[in-house]
Amino acid sequence: MREYTSCHWIQHGLSFENDHIEMCCLCCHKGGGRVYIKENYNGKGVNWDDIFKLKQKFIEDNQNGIIDPRCEGCFNLVHKGWDDDEKYINYIHFNHWTHCNCNCIYCYTKYDKVNYNKRPHYKALPMVKELFKKKLFKPDGEITFAGGEPTILDEFEDIINFLLKNEVKRITVHSSGIKYSKAIEAGIKAQKLNVCLSADAGSRDTFYAAKKVDKFDKFWQNVEKYANAQPDDNKTLVETKFIIIPEINDNKEEIEKWFSLNMACGVKSIVVDIENEFCMALRKENKERPQYLVDLCKYIVQRAKELDFNLIDYNNFRYLTTEYNLL
Repeated sequence: MREYTSCHWIQHGLSFENDHIEMCCLCCHKGGGRVYIKENYNGKGVNWDDIFKLKQKFIEDNQNGIIDPRCEGCFNLVHKGWDDDEKYINYIHFNHWTHCNCNCIYCYTKYDKVNYNKRPHYKALPMVKELFKKKLFKPDGEITFAGGEPTILDEFEDIINFLLKNEVKRITVHSSGIKYSKAIEAGIKAQKLNVCLSADAGSRDTFYAAKKVDKFDKFWQNVEKYANAQPDDNKTLVETKFIIIPEINDNKEEIEKWFSLNMACGVKSIVVDIENEFCMALRKENKERPQYLVDLCKYIVQRAKELDFNLIDYNNFRYLTTEYNLL
């Protein structure tokens, strides 16, 4: 294997967006991401040869020490020996950005929610089946769902059931947690799927302030049902996520209520992030993170250790914890 700086998305990943395909979905780093692979995509056919040719160009640039400016500062970039001889896909992210059953104030769709909820969503299952038929996806890879709300898409249950049947061992679903999914439950029981449920609060008022829907009780009822589906020897398949939103939930009291609800529901894995628009504004204005935010993140890390939670750092929270060596 030749050693150079690259990432697993450049080598073997794809992110399917609402009307195009990207190299990956990350956009919170300095370069801003948005590396398009195919524009004007509507789900009808994928020319895999063209995709692999484009990926090969990125790989060759990386081998020559040329990192695309859009990738600058991304935590996925790693210098190591890369497997670049065989052409295959090992990471797929479905990021449809259309229908949702929340109206989270940190979501970029909030600016035009009515039209986003009207956007058509192409069928992804035919493409998934083609990928497996051509043996282009390695079963030890990972397939994730996010962007909008996956569980309310017509084909969601069919896709998950197809992936489980075809022995995909790592499936991740990011969900609002408001609609319960039998397919997610089946994946949890089979220990092939983990679900990340967006809480962002530990109290009803804060939940509504962050998400603009009155579904606090329904959310935590579903969290407990999913948690109860976990096998006794693997309690890390269900996660709840807390995105720190300045002036909404950025205080220790809300964090402690969230911790308590997780413990009551049998959740042992938690995810933390920081609102992206807030962080982007700081970077644009070349401002430091406020000290209270750094202190709050230190507190979360400390309390998670004390309470024996498996803490997963996402995106902006990961940049902060890395900079301050918190984990």
